[in-house]
Amino acid sequence: MNFLRQFHDIVSNQSLNFDEKINQLLAFGLNVFNLDVAIISKVEGKCYTVLHTITPDNSLEIGTQFDLEGTYCVHTLVAGSALAFHNVSQSVIANHPCYANFQLESYIGAPIKIGGDIFGTVNFSSLNQSPIFTDEAYDYIELFAQWLGAEFARAITKEQLIKNSNDLLKLESVANIGTWEVDLTNNKIYWSQQTKRIHQVDEDYSPEMDSAIDFYKEGTSRDNINKAVENAVHHGEKWHLELEIITAKKQTIWVSTFGEAQFNGDHCARLFGTFQDITEAVTLREALKKKKAEAERLLDDRSMLFAKISHELRTPLNGITGMLTTLIDERNEQKRAEKIKVALRSADILLSIINEVLDFSKINHGELKLEPTNVLLKTTFTDLVSLYTPLFKSSNVELEVTNEISDNCWAYCDNTRLSQITSNLLSNALKFTEHGCVKLHTSVLNNNNKLTLNIEVTDTGRGMTSQFLQSLFSPFTQEVDAKNSKGGTGLGLAIVKELVEYMGGKIKVSSKVNQGTTFSLNIPIELGKEQKVELNPLSKININACELAVLVVDDNDINRLVLDASLNKFNIKPDFAVDGQDAIFKCEQKHYDLIFMDCIMPILDGFEATKQLRSENICTSDSTYIVALTANTSSQDKLACKQAGMDMFISKPFKMHSLEIAIASAAKRLKLKH
Repeated sequence: MNFLRQFHDIVSNQSLNFDEKINQLLAFGLNVFNLDVAIISKVEGKCYTVLHTITPDNSLEIGTQFDLEGTYCVHTLVAGSALAFHNVSQSVIANHPCYANFQLESYIGAPIKIGGDIFGTVNFSSLNQSPIFTDEAYDYIELFAQWLGAEFARAITKEQLIKNSNDLLKLESVANIGTWEVDLTNNKIYWSQQTKRIHQVDEDYSPEMDSAIDFYKEGTSRDNINKAVENAVHHGEKWHLELEIITAKKQTIWVSTFGEAQFNGDHCARLFGTFQDITEAVTLREALKKKKAEAERLLDDRSMLFAKISHELRTPLNGITGMLTTLIDERNEQKRAEKIKVALRSADILLSIINEVLDFSKINHGELKLEPTNVLLKTTFTDLVSLYTPLFKSSNVELEVTNEISDNCWAYCDNTRLSQITSNLLSNALKFTEHGCVKLHTSVLNNNNKLTLNIEVTDTGRGMTSQFLQSLFSPFTQEVDAKNSKGGTGLGLAIVKELVEYMGGKIKVSSKVNQGTTFSLNIPIELGKEQKVELNPLSKININACELAVLVVDDNDINRLVLDASLNKFNIKPDFAVDGQDAIFKCEQKHYDLIFMDCIMPILDGFEATKQLRSENICTSDSTYIVALTANTSSQDKLACKQAGMDMFISKPFKMHSLEIAIASAAKRLKLKH
């Protein structure tokens, strides 16, 4: 059998892998050239590495490296083509290191090239001298080298393709992006592994032309992808769509799909593109949209709030400043008393507006907190009715009260908030009722010591339309017209609803135009413990308040004047300090039984001043009663006052009864000390 036939049989044998073909070719070459050693090498710079080899005693291992200059192949590479030596000892390379080290007399080799680059060499050699190599031998070794170059190039390309494919799969997985292809010629669909993962199908799943569209959610998503495919096939239009699909596991997700068409002439041969799961991005985007809308709503609310408040504050301020101005020259005692009452009533309205704004701000920022205490529940509404009775008497509207709460029903609840809720409803009813009556009905249902407070406020006023009822509890909502404007911030009912729901209760409203409105509330409250209440705490103590040494600490002149005037009613002449540092200095000079401490002051605030007074035993807890007197009223502020060492908390503007309790507590401590 001639050389070419045997060579062809080896390289074309599909049952052999690449390494097996190389081993057979090297064995075939040794036989052809009648030599003993066969080597295929890879050359990188000056490094010669053995990739494949056959030796008589298997002494040369694959991976062995030599200096290129120490091999005959260096001459082959310089020649750039096949080169042979049949009697090295008598040749021009007799002094070559390879001969000195290995005594190889015969050699034939050729460079293996990939494109224009040298990959390595294929060479055969022997310790024995061989006949002169013929031209055919040169052709044979060149044929070996050419085939090896082509095969190595193909192997390198295949390896790179596999690497690229693996990298692509990794990138698809990391980016959650898959690929797809629709072969319109053969009616076949191809999905990459990641595309299958996104559809939540098995790895061996084969999508079909007729059923693949069923993954898209019926409606807009399916209509849009159908239209996109039609435009691509007929007009060559690309698409980029965000659509909903229902996976094989019945999970609804959002995907982003890019697609375009490939044409053969005028015929669309295939569609191809990418497929990405963007559920998380869409969810985040929608959340950001909601936050943006909420931020815009809050901004609108704030703008409206400022506009409303700037308007509403002027009425009570006008009442206060107007009455106080006319009091300067007023000599008639009766008129003076009437004007003072108007000014005080205006101050109460102003405080109510400020409280509404603060409550609304707390609700908007999620800072609303309840402060429950043990209260005699019936008195909450009794006290409230006593405040509203004069207001109703001055109008043409009658107040009818039915309080069915037991006289000894103690509840653990936020008494202030319950009063605020009921007060808002009564004020609202009075505001929009010109004649007739307003009814307040309160009762408690006790079910196994679990109380439910029922409050019902009914009026015979103008009522509301069904359309207006839908927005009744929205901030700044008022059903007014040019003739019947009642003013107000429009926050009252919004705050009522938030408070009721925050307490775990429910509020319902029914109304008919020109017939009236009914608000019905059901609020769960805890059973409380009976408490002893002192209505006149000072009368219980056998000591004169004037005996108390009192210090007022406040950086504001007006606040000091107000507190001075208030304490004078108890025959107390206080000393004054303008900040915390000044207070510590005065306490070091003189002992005080009672200190009214403002919290927010320059140089040294009330918190730090109290801590120093307590820690340095200047004012011990058993000798000095320290009362926080501040405009900050949050639960965090109260806790901070307690942690600083203060005994009591009074919020500005204060009531005289709060001062009386503070004075009584200090007097009691002084009596116990003596």
